[in-house]
Amino acid sequence: MALPGEEELDEINENFDHFDSDNNGLLSYQEFTYLVDAMGGDMSPDEMHAGFSYIDTDQNGYIDIEEFIQWWSEQ
Repeated sequence: MALPGEEELDEINENFDHFDSDNNGLLSYQEFTYLVDAMGGDMSPDEMHAGFSYIDTDQNGYIDIEEFIQWWSEQ
């Protein structure tokens, strides 16, 4: 996978910041569900949990910007 360019990184950061409603630099599970819904995702609760766990590679219960960039770049 190629690293995103500066323009794409700006877009990724904007999307992350938009859904980081409490501005703590992390996406909670609830914030992640808002993101998926906004993207038009139609996921069952089990799929939503699996998707969150897939992105949350350090399994700390939050998605940080590095995890988000990795996931977004795979899309």
